[in-house]
Amino acid sequence: MAAGTHLPPSAERASRACFPAARTAKPRSLPTMRTPRLARPSAASILLLALILAPAAQAGEWQGQEVTDLDGVLHMENPAAPLNGHTTVDLVEQWRLGGADGDEIFGVITKVLTDDEGNLYVLDSQLSEISVYDPQGNLLRTMGREGEGPGEFRMAQDMFFLDDGRIAVLQVFPGRIPTLTKDGEPGEDYPIPTADGGGQAILRQGGGSLGGPVAISLGLNNFDQATGSFTQNRMIVIAQDGEILHTLHSEPRSIQFGGAVVMKEKQWDSFDRVWGVTPDHRIYANVGWDDYSLKIWNDQGELERIIERDYESRPRTSEEIAERKGIFEQMTARQMPGSPPTWEMESVDKDFEGIYPRQDGSIWILTSRGRSENPEGSLGTFDIFDPRGRFLKQVTLMGEGDPQDDSYFFAGDRVFVVTDLLAAAMAAQGVAMEDEEEEPEPMSIICYRLGDFDVGMR
Repeated sequence: MAAGTHLPPSAERASRACFPAARTAKPRSLPTMRTPRLARPSAASILLLALILAPAAQAGEWQGQEVTDLDGVLHMENPAAPLNGHTTVDLVEQWRLGGADGDEIFGVITKVLTDDEGNLYVLDSQLSEISVYDPQGNLLRTMGREGEGPGEFRMAQDMFFLDDGRIAVLQVFPGRIPTLTKDGEPGEDYPIPTADGGGQAILRQGGGSLGGPVAISLGLNNFDQATGSFTQNRMIVIAQDGEILHTLHSEPRSIQFGGAVVMKEKQWDSFDRVWGVTPDHRIYANVGWDDYSLKIWNDQGELERIIERDYESRPRTSEEIAERKGIFEQMTARQMPGSPPTWEMESVDKDFEGIYPRQDGSIWILTSRGRSENPEGSLGTFDIFDPRGRFLKQVTLMGEGDPQDDSYFFAGDRVFVVTDLLAAAMAAQGVAMEDEEEEPEPMSIICYRLGDFDVGMR
């Protein structure tokens, strides 16, 4: 499954499944608000930025509070409004790959990385390969392939660089981390913890190197044949050499087969798309639903701070609830034909849709309202926090992109928009979208370059 829609492990098991002359956007009139439409499951995963900003409003005094709880954890309690107000940024396109007019053909792109030379690594989950492009978007090589051997993988969801420079690829099920060099030479699998009692481990999106150990999202599954009970413990852990060093967060869940199966959206669509590792080896996660809070741990697994903000969760319409429920039930019915589950859906959107840490230490958050309540022709509105956790600014990014269907990736001084990710992922799973009468557009990657961006950090 691609970023934005996360299914229970039963579904995942069965589905194994910068810089030529810049082109600016066409002149346009003042932006109108985006026409409301059903808020689908987010395509999720990592953000972007902009070129030229209007001057920031005169900075005032931060109106939040710093509170240390009895466990010594610092809470950064922010007001609803940012310190430096809101601004709108027009992004400038550098190049693009794929799409209806491009030569490249993509299946389902689930991750984009860049190395120190600015080369782009594109993980295609459906094609089981990594395509490498130079900073101008020219293809250098393709590496990896479908299989179970060294450097091979199936239905991979994510990848990151290990401390020794190898690329670690996260295969969902059975959980594996095959590795490759930047030149495509296969290496040994990075060992992961195993489930007790002979159960299976799964890996989800998110993760990163901590300079030796890694942080991963791990699900340890067990099925009791006698009782017909499936259990899974979904965790964020720091692991090394196949051993769990620290468990940062844990969520047990279960399915009892043999009768009516009910699955709860809040329980199964959890923290997977709203956690990760910052460039300075901190781990962050939003582990609630209607809870605007971001937990941050250090590389020793110690919870250091929690960033909070006054926020009103976005209510869903009955049509949105029905469409989302239909998507979830289509997918799980294909994987559990003997016991198709009924889904219990939430009445509000999940507060966090994406979290994007920057090299300067700032953290950008795409919220449910930032995804749905923004001008036509924008990538969304993002909340920006400084490294300490103060709410500094809101920025609306104008450019070609759709926060409900596309995925965004920060990488150095560039932003990459992966278009039509949700549609491609649904098509790969055989799921019909209610308002899609034609074949989805081919996926494309749009590169935007970031310029100097002052959000008021002091």
